[in-house]
Amino acid sequence: MDELLLRKAQRGDPEAFEQLITPLEQLIWRICWHYTGNRESAEDCGQETMIRIWRSLDSYRGDCALESWVYRIAANCCMDYLRKKKRDKSVSMEPMQEQGFDPADPSPGTEEQVVAADEQKRLREAITMLPEDQREALIMTQLEKVPYEEAARLLGVSEGTIKSRVNRAKARLKEILTGDRELSPPGNVKIDERRSRS
Repeated sequence: MDELLLRKAQRGDPEAFEQLITPLEQLIWRICWHYTGNRESAEDCGQETMIRIWRSLDSYRGDCALESWVYRIAANCCMDYLRKKKRDKSVSMEPMQEQGFDPADPSPGTEEQVVAADEQKRLREAITMLPEDQREALIMTQLEKVPYEEAARLLGVSEGTIKSRVNRAKARLKEILTGDRELSPPGNVKIDERRSRS
């Protein structure tokens, strides 16, 4: 990371901030997508994350990688958003989604593509139903591939606690999605069972 760029951004230079944050935009988008499960919410959380980073950048002291610090802010934004959504019943999917349109899904193609898209949507929705601590551990380690040790440090808990939360999250997802049948998430949202035993 360019220390001079960071110092300029911390002093409020918007151009320096843009240069600093641009390489992290995909990370922020992925985190928000994994937490919220739909495009509109992910975009809202992503924008809020950028605002929070801008407002609190001067508090970043380099005790951890900038990516880890940004990850924590994005995750907190998403958790705040989801808590508010639970409290505020007026927050809902956009009207087109209520009518069955999901902009994140691929265009209908072969039967296999349609089934895979439906399974991905169900998995995303199921993840949002998990308790906060389980959802956070699952997203970090299984979807974002953050090592267990790093996830434990970011969340301020032991590595064993992270593994336990991931295992409980997988068991809960299995209940939500398939009852007693084996959980087999599709394609790019596959949850790696082997990582939980490492």
